[in-house]
Amino acid sequence: MIRVLIPTDFSDNAFNAISYARMLFQEKEAVFTLLHAYEPTALQLVGGKSPTRLSSIYNSLKVNAQNNLTRLQEDIDARTEIDLHSYKTMTIEGHLKEILNEIAAKDYDYIVMGSKGATGLKEVFIGSTTYAVVATHPKIPLLIIPNKCFFKAPENIGFATDFKRDYHKEELQPLVALTSLWNSTVRMIEVYKKSTLSIAQKSHLQQLESLLQDIDYRFHVIPKFSSLENCINVFDQELAIDMLVMIDYPKPFFERIMREPIIKKMSFHTTLPFLILPAIN
Repeated sequence: MIRVLIPTDFSDNAFNAISYARMLFQEKEAVFTLLHAYEPTALQLVGGKSPTRLSSIYNSLKVNAQNNLTRLQEDIDARTEIDLHSYKTMTIEGHLKEILNEIAAKDYDYIVMGSKGATGLKEVFIGSTTYAVVATHPKIPLLIIPNKCFFKAPENIGFATDFKRDYHKEELQPLVALTSLWNSTVRMIEVYKKSTLSIAQKSHLQQLESLLQDIDYRFHVIPKFSSLENCINVFDQELAIDMLVMIDYPKPFFERIMREPIIKKMSFHTTLPFLILPAIN
């Protein structure tokens, strides 16, 4: 059984992420937990509210969240129902990124979130919940669904890496599970500065191939890019990638190549489903 946590703010973007997750795991027994985190706005807290008034505000937010979750579940049931799927709802007071940090990794197999996306200077604006969650390096695999991304069977899954670290069976397990579920091909992608692998990189590649020996994989080497957009264009169009996967190392390899905080920026720029795997330190 797969356990999937789906944070929602009841937007169309969040519902799209739910729809994608349901289709992705349509052939598996799965429990989806719909989570809404609530907290008062600054305006609601202005004016030195009394303890009684503050309690009333929090209670109102909780009741409203529970009612919205009930309606959301009814909406899901009314559209299409998959017998293998069941749903739970959860409301928690606080900021989502802090809540997710407190949730034990053993309780869920994946987090699935929608991303509105951004271009240019928009990404410096504070307020993107998905971006904030990514920045905390969650210990649960995080699947980001862009707002214009609709489900397509992941025939080709791009796994971007630089072969500069050891690989662990546990950190690759979510990738292997999805690959097995859809009989996907994993396209290992190395973005290089030098056209040949070092001795250490070759050793790590052999280790990775051993861990992926039971699934179909291909190896692609492509040159470094002048921009993140050019890089994503190659993944999306030239390699026909249906989902992109990276391991969230302390310094992701694209960040070293292009001096950009890539894991965070990808949550804005990618048009592909983007799976971030927590690294095992």
